[in-house]
Amino acid sequence: MIKKRIASVDLLRGFTITLMILVNTPGTWSAVYPPLLHAKWHGLTPTDLVFPFFLFVVGISIYFAYKNSENSKITYKKIAVRSLKLFGLGFFLNLVLPYFPFFKDFETVRFLGVLQRIAIVFFISSILFLNFNWKTLLGIGIAILIGYWLVLGFLPFSDGTLPTFDRAPNNWANYIDLNILGKHMWQVDYDPEGLFSTLPSIVTCISGILIGEILDLNKIKYLFLSAFFLLVSGYLFTIWFPINKAIWSSSFVLVTSGWASLILAIIYYLRDIKQL
Repeated sequence: MIKKRIASVDLLRGFTITLMILVNTPGTWSAVYPPLLHAKWHGLTPTDLVFPFFLFVVGISIYFAYKNSENSKITYKKIAVRSLKLFGLGFFLNLVLPYFPFFKDFETVRFLGVLQRIAIVFFISSILFLNFNWKTLLGIGIAILIGYWLVLGFLPFSDGTLPTFDRAPNNWANYIDLNILGKHMWQVDYDPEGLFSTLPSIVTCISGILIGEILDLNKIKYLFLSAFFLLVSGYLFTIWFPINKAIWSSSFVLVTSGWASLILAIIYYLRDIKQL
């Protein structure tokens, strides 16, 4: 028997795509409404919700796509092929756009990007889901968020310099990208889809997987409780770790996952339960 699609998930995906189109095509870049722009560094705007919402929906999709899949080489191969195709497409677009039909100089082409991050996050999150239960996934997510905060906030550099969350060379996320990626970044000093900041973005996807488990249980109250817990814990975390998309801060993960869960819960109640 084919399981009925959950309309609220499709609606959340559609809402995210609509917001993405609006953000990418504001009409004129000379006069853009502030909500349609990313926060300059710390902070959160509606535009900053687009990417984490995508990863959140990817997590839900992983749950429903692989919850009955065998932990086999065939499954792993399918996951790997999908990830490589998506990563390759993202790299190709970096190489060609906006220079089509010419190619960008390989010495400065950006290695990473939105599609590449989705590919990496999808691959790692899918493997984790196939091998661990929800309790272990929750533990992994918490460990990554806390560990990321401790490194970025407290681990000194080799010369004794203290780290910072600002857009600066002594920000560990920027430092790692600069020393590994070099000229192959979005900006000369940082990349919003960089290497180290990909770790907490995996947790965004894991949050979607865990919400997928709740959806499968058809427990609407757990959806709202999860949203409430994520939002409260996320905004409390900003006391120690500011909300920041560029470095995908731990508080950013919690808050954006909370908003995604809350919007999904409302849509789920109205569409899937009340059939409105």
